[in-house]
Amino acid sequence: MKIGFTYDLRSKHQPDENSPADYYGEYESGETVAGITGALTTLGHEVTQIGNITSLVKFLSEGKRVDLVFNMAEGRYGRTRESQVPSLLEAYQIPYTFSDSLTLAICLDKGRTKEILKLAQIPTPEYQVLEPETDIETTIAFPLFTKPLYEGTSKGISEDAIIYRKDELITRTKWLWSEYDQPVLLEKYLPGREFTVGILGTGKDARVLGMMEVLLNEGGKIYGFREKENYTRLVSYKFDIETALCEKLAKMALASWRTLECRDGGRVDIRLDENGDPHVLELNTLPGLHFRDSDLTIIAHSIEMSFVELIDEILHHAMKRMK
Repeated sequence: MKIGFTYDLRSKHQPDENSPADYYGEYESGETVAGITGALTTLGHEVTQIGNITSLVKFLSEGKRVDLVFNMAEGRYGRTRESQVPSLLEAYQIPYTFSDSLTLAICLDKGRTKEILKLAQIPTPEYQVLEPETDIETTIAFPLFTKPLYEGTSKGISEDAIIYRKDELITRTKWLWSEYDQPVLLEKYLPGREFTVGILGTGKDARVLGMMEVLLNEGGKIYGFREKENYTRLVSYKFDIETALCEKLAKMALASWRTLECRDGGRVDIRLDENGDPHVLELNTLPGLHFRDSDLTIIAHSIEMSFVELIDEILHHAMKRMK
């Protein structure tokens, strides 16, 4: 099968002096691109590395076509940026991996995601969206947690995101507005254990691949961008989770996945509150897929699934949509 591969390459972009250091943190490394290309080739497919949306526009305008696109493109501008490549592929009726343009847009906007989860009666931390240049007021009890409304890969998240006082809230919110040029999501901080649940499949065929507890070394409290980039030193993962809790997390993750109509593969991040009750933090619909270092890959390896097997199952679910 002829497969096109769309992605944004981190090495081709450097943040300018007015952008945060993690501005291009979602983009793929050369190792990730090579690893996915290699896996698809090993599976017997003919792979064309297309690249970002600009390259895809050129590819399509030249009349070139593929049978399916393995899409990892994050896009660059706006809160619907992850939907740009899928929308273009939909216009050309070319099937692709992972969630469709609507689900990608909703899940990138953490406020909209939580709104839908609440309507489905799936627990998620109490929240509020602070629009730029509005009054910084909240009725949510401290401590609070702040993050950019529509970023991924834990961009803008560090231990400074935990807020204990009104003056800290004002300072942090203004900084996030300035650095990321978007609204701020304010939510109740949950002090309990944190988990990420890997899921493969779509709709009724979706299944829990596995899950892991995130344990922070050096007394850390937040699984942020810095921790993910340096996970071998700053983070440990636990896969042996109590049966009752494991079942509860799996049920909640699958319910969230199906409610948001996510497809093929990804993760659901869940954290426990002070009473040990789980709450969904967010859904990762374009999961990192480094052959060794990404959360979904680490979960797969914990159950002795190889990277090639992981890519094959993601592809298998996407191929069901081919006509």
